[in-house]
Amino acid sequence: MRERRSQECMGDTAMFQRPNHNPLPVHHDEISEARFKRFTRDFQVYERKQTFDDTLNVFLDLYSAWMKMHEPWMKIRLVMLAFELNRLDPTFECELAFSD
Repeated sequence: MRERRSQECMGDTAMFQRPNHNPLPVHHDEISEARFKRFTRDFQVYERKQTFDDTLNVFLDLYSAWMKMHEPWMKIRLVMLAFELNRLDPTFECELAFSD
């Protein structure tokens, strides 16, 4: 029974194969280059996310400190960090309303 299922599965995959398909020769360096490009793209996405997360942590820490101390220089830095966060992720929105 198991052998029959195995043969049926092999028959199913055969229908997805191209008849007389001869793959084009691909040089080993081309495969490595494609993998490297994909790696660098993925790494850039990771770096951007990590930078956003780090900047967000600094922003939140500074905002927490500003809520306690209300130092004027902190407001300027908060606005700069909010712009940077929006640059890193355009979906980031923050409304800073300083009462003083």
